[in-house]
Amino acid sequence: MDPATLADTPPQLPPPPREGIEAAAIFLDLDGTLIDFASRPDEVVVDASLREILLALRERLDGALAILSGRPLQRLDELLDLRTLAAAGSHGAELRRADGSIPRRVRDAPGIASLRAYARMQLATWPGVVVEDKPDAIALHWRAQPEARDAVVDTARRIASAAGPRYQLQAGDHVVELRGAGTDKGDALAKLMRHAPFPGRVPWMVGDDLTDEHAFAAAERLGGFGVIVGPRRPTRARHALPGTRAVREWLAHLAGIGGARG
Repeated sequence: MDPATLADTPPQLPPPPREGIEAAAIFLDLDGTLIDFASRPDEVVVDASLREILLALRERLDGALAILSGRPLQRLDELLDLRTLAAAGSHGAELRRADGSIPRRVRDAPGIASLRAYARMQLATWPGVVVEDKPDAIALHWRAQPEARDAVVDTARRIASAAGPRYQLQAGDHVVELRGAGTDKGDALAKLMRHAPFPGRVPWMVGDDLTDEHAFAAAERLGGFGVIVGPRRPTRARHALPGTRAVREWLAHLAGIGGARG
């Protein structure tokens, strides 16, 4: 389905599956979905209620809860302190199942350090731009300096050309990232759905960014749906929530606990 066909469709928040919330598998993006963006990725603030909500929801779902993020797994664990939660990091390049096993890891390939150094040199005159190192990836953020967008995108294209076909560019919200080709959040969602406790459940994917569209599509193919967070349109998602606080409150309701603070 072309995302443009949904551009004028007013999304509505879905009810739980007919069989109840216990029949769902919930997949959540992090930045812009569970927590608000910050000028720099290392300055984000995790709401005090979030860990409690996720723990209660995981118990309600018998473990069928996962985080799908562009951040590395290590950083997800530092932010959420939920090291046993199923998760995909680095846009699916890293994968951890609900049993704690990690079938997919990623390490720097030769040459990536030189590309990072080149990006920093090219963008040194833009002090608000952040060159973020990720495992075998480079994310260029211009949220703190919007006027640097063209310079950042041009630099990203140059490093992609130098990196070769095993890498691709991924656009996002005030960020463009060079990452390994062949994996995305949709691929990660589909792989997790093959392993306990996810099989047979209805997948819900909640996310805000372009990088979440792959996972919306994967959830749809498996009989589920996407929930878009915030105003971005068009989207494949058929349902919506207005922002991060609304997401936390909705998840708290599903988990059967009090609403989120902040």
